[in-house]
Amino acid sequence: MQSAVEQERGGPVEVYGSGDTPYVLMSMEVYRELMGVGSEADFSASVQAVERGYQAAQAGQSRSFRDALDDLGRKNEIPR
Repeated sequence: MQSAVEQERGGPVEVYGSGDTPYVLMSMEVYRELMGVGSEADFSASVQAVERGYQAAQAGQSRSFRDALDDLGRKNEIPR
């Protein structure tokens, strides 16, 4: 897996674990750049947020992207 990430200049690279579960691997440098985290505190908070989101999705506490966009559209609709 490490060589696949290195071949892609740090990733991200999609890999599959047991079953059909996809995972994304990337170097720490690429992750920090993508997530906009520079300090260790920012990095730690970012990883914790990803873990919370993953756990919520696994527990069925998520909704479709389309539903979320629709809600944002209604919430931020510009009056005419």
